[in-house]
Formats: sequence, structure tokens, C-alpha cells
Amino acid sequence: MAAFAALIFGPGLAGCAAQPPAYYTTQLDTTGGLGPGDAITHASAAIGHVTGVAPIGDGDSEIAFEVDGNHADEIHYDSIMTLNSLGATPSLDVMNVDAMSHSAPSGTRLDGASSMNETQMFITARGPGSYAQALGQAVGGTTAPPPSASTVQMTQLLAQISRQTIANAVAISPPTRDELEQARREALGVERQLRRNGKSEQAERLRASMGSVMGGMTAPVNPMALPPTSPNP
Repeated sequence: MAAFAALIFGPGLAGCAAQPPAYYTTQLDTTGGLGPGDAITHASAAIGHVTGVAPIGDGDSEIAFEVDGNHADEIHYDSIMTLNSLGATPSLDVMNVDAMSHSAPSGTRLDGASSMNETQMFITARGPGSYAQALGQAVGGTTAPPPSASTVQMTQLLAQISRQTIANAVAISPPTRDELEQARREALGVERQLRRNGKSEQAERLRASMGSVMGGMTAPVNPMALPPTSPNP
């Protein structure tokens, strides 16, 4: 059929044929009323919709969603699905951390953040070089080239500057008790998700980072709710 279309309409139009939709899942600790039919957006454009919301324990929910096939390449392995509650109805925004990262195939489970604070926590948890490791696991052990030494050095420097900036802001304007409690809940929500999805190293990195910035505000997680993890080497 594609060959026939190319013969009649030319290769340019033949390549515009509609692609089948792709399906993904993510998790949120707060859904903000998100439900089936709500939009999946990227760069302010709707590219799909939520197909289901189901509780998975500890107050968290799994979100299933469908993306139009012609936009499936906009979903990357390192995409973070971020809840947007600013509009009349909530939506899930696709945030791609690295524009050069590989597209994720249908069926991929993506990180999900209930706020921009949680999105930043996921980025912090990943650390330099974590994308290549995650990609290697996703494709069965075939790793992408590791980042260069200069890239790692720059990433570490930016992370250090970010931590110092936050620490300075906290020193100048200490957060209120409510703000601390919200940050603690968000950090624990991200940590729960990371551990649930087998990303214990990232969970430990997040806990260490949040502890150093906020003075240990991330309280120990209930050991009955989460599997134990060994310290990073």
C-alpha cells in the first residue's frame, strides 16, 4: 500500500501516512483530578490523552496514556511526565531532558512528577551518565556511549551550583513548616516511585542530595512499604 501511495502521490505524501498510536504508563503520587480523556501535551500541543488512572498503593496512582503515532517519537526514554494543573482541566506534559535522547517504544514506563519540584528531583536523582545506563537496561544490555569527561564535569559543576543556590535561598528566606512538609512529601513520593521501578541507586542519590540541601528533611521511608536497598558503591 505504501509503495502504491508513493507511486501515485510521490514519496513525500506517502511518508505522511498515519501511524498507529503508542501506549505508555507513568506514576504520580498526586493526580490532581487527572482522568481518562485528559490531554497529553508536548510544547503546548496536544499529542494524546489519558486512558486510565488506577491506584497502586501508598496513595500513588498509575497513569496509562495513548500518544498519536505521528508524535510517538516525541516520547523519550528520559521523558518526565509532569502534571499540569494550571488549566481548566489537568494534563500531563512531556518534559524531555535531553533533546538528543532516543525515542521510547510503545509500552515504556516513564518517570512521572506531580509538580515541577518533583521533576527537578528526578533530574537530580539521575545524576551524570544515568541516561546511558537506563537505556542499556531498556534495550537488553546494549549501552549507549557514555558521556564525555567534559560533559560529566560540566554536569557535576551545574549540579553543585544548583545545590548551592538552593542552600543560599534557604538561608536567606527559610521555608515555612508547610513548605518543608510539602517538599518532604514530594521527595518521598519520588523516592517511592524510583524504588518501585527498581531504580534504587537513583533513590539513594536523591535522598543524599535532598538531605544535604534541606538538612535531612527526607525522613526514613517505611521499610514495610518499600524493598530494602544497599548503599551505593
